[in-house]
Amino acid sequence: MRALRHIFTLVAAMTLAAVAVSGYSKPKGKSRPEPWSERTAQRKADLYFMEAQRQNLLGNDDAFFDIMSQAWELDSTDSGVGQLLGYYMLALGQNDTTYAHKGYMMMRRRFDENPADYYSSVFYGMINDRLGNVGESNRVWRKLHELNPDNSDISLKFAEALMASRDSAALRESIGVLDAIERVEGHDLGITSHKVRALLQLKDSTEALAQLRAFRLASPRNADILIYSGDVFGALSQPDSAIYYYDQACRVDSGYGLAYYKRAQYYKQTGDSAAYRREITQALGQESLDVEVKAELLKAYTLDIYNDTADNPEIEELFDRVIQQHPHEGSVRDLYSSYLVARRHFDRAAEQQEIALDANPADSVRWMTVMSLYSQADRPQKAIAIGERALHYFPDNVNMNLMQGGNYQMTGDYTRAMEYFDKVLATLRAEGPGADEQAMSQVLAAIGDSYHSLGNRDSAFTYYEEALRVNPDNVLALNNYAYYMVLSGDAAMLDRAEEYSARSLAAQPDNDTFLDTYAWILFNKKQYDKAREYIDRAIELESDNPQPDVLSHAGDIYYMNGEPARAVEFWQQALELDPDNALLRKKVQHRTHFFE
Repeated sequence: MRALRHIFTLVAAMTLAAVAVSGYSKPKGKSRPEPWSERTAQRKADLYFMEAQRQNLLGNDDAFFDIMSQAWELDSTDSGVGQLLGYYMLALGQNDTTYAHKGYMMMRRRFDENPADYYSSVFYGMINDRLGNVGESNRVWRKLHELNPDNSDISLKFAEALMASRDSAALRESIGVLDAIERVEGHDLGITSHKVRALLQLKDSTEALAQLRAFRLASPRNADILIYSGDVFGALSQPDSAIYYYDQACRVDSGYGLAYYKRAQYYKQTGDSAAYRREITQALGQESLDVEVKAELLKAYTLDIYNDTADNPEIEELFDRVIQQHPHEGSVRDLYSSYLVARRHFDRAAEQQEIALDANPADSVRWMTVMSLYSQADRPQKAIAIGERALHYFPDNVNMNLMQGGNYQMTGDYTRAMEYFDKVLATLRAEGPGADEQAMSQVLAAIGDSYHSLGNRDSAFTYYEEALRVNPDNVLALNNYAYYMVLSGDAAMLDRAEEYSARSLAAQPDNDTFLDTYAWILFNKKQYDKAREYIDRAIELESDNPQPDVLSHAGDIYYMNGEPARAVEFWQQALELDPDNALLRKKVQHRTHFFE
């Protein structure tokens, strides 16, 4: 229930304000004196109501809900309480239609009994808009329009509700409401666009274009109306007229990026790639174009030409241009970083994220992203340096400490790695039963990995066992434990190793490392045909980034399947990646399998 706080607190505050503005008061009762028990119940309800509001202001969502429910049970005639409780039930009932319906009906009752409660009724209307209850939205906004005829905001909501019904009579009524707003407010693009949309729904394109023309004549140098005119003509399949108005918008305001953006989209749709690229370049050069629009434009354009390697320098140039204009915008850095990751330039992607961190060092997720990117770039020392900086800001962050331990593992400094893992383990154990079980299992498995690398098999296996007790579905622990069981040379462990490996592979059937482990277990169980099936899949999946251990295993498996020539090919490939491996050199030299 706590997760709803960010939603509910805002709404509750709005509703409380509504209560104050509308002069909300508790029901005054009947003309005859109430029985003592009824008065007591109502007084209790009042007390519960006030205490519930106090708990809400304190952020105690659970207490608010419980106390408000008690208030409702004591006095179910109070539609104000029902409205508050109803919203809460509606929010909680996203996956429970019965619960949600009950909450909705409480809010409806509040509107039916007191439609003049402005803020409460407006909120109920917005709820219906969001839920797509067209008929009820129409009813609510019509009533509010009747009660507030001079309120342009309400009138506009009423017009929108009428348009949503798509009924011809309702559409014509909406145009009348919009005309009335325009007579008071004057020409406005928002009002005109609503009228045009209604007229187009009525298939009256002549009148729609006449409305547009009248607005253009009233504001001949308004670039926004020119752009909108282009949009309308585009929707009416009149491309020549559409591009005419986009051109006019560019002439009226040569620095207006949106005009170039619209023109670029037009050329994209017509298949004129040269003009599309020209307009993209011009649009991105405009300071007036919102940076988020530029980011979306860059993203779309990058995806359009990504497969054309000749265009990569052009993409780089466009990113450079936008970054120069908006050097502190994290969204642009993120987009550029994503592009670089797709190009497998992990170190350059990390650099972009680092620059973004200078503007906001409090972003813990970004710190971990940089650490991960440098790790993927095979720059563990750089990842460690970033980790130290990150831990300066977030010394107790469990995930950061886990990652830093992993960075030290990459350098072969397993003792230093375990310092970070031990810190994480101590933190999680101090949390007691409420500790994150997945994180607990992860760090236990990481300690197991470190102990095995240090040659302490017994301690490694102890930590793997504990990791799997905490989380039996820890696939990495299952895989690593299974693999090290095989390496132990204890034949009695092979069946258990196969079981664990099969479980990890069932969870991630396309994981090349897991496939290799399973293949190697089958090899050691002398199931050579079946082992080849799994090693082939592993080799295929990691074709872009082959690993020497996997290639070596493939050679051994193929050798025992009676294909020595193919085996030597795999051993040779493995040796090229691991030239100091003496056993591989023997296998290649003697063209035979040597057991370790």
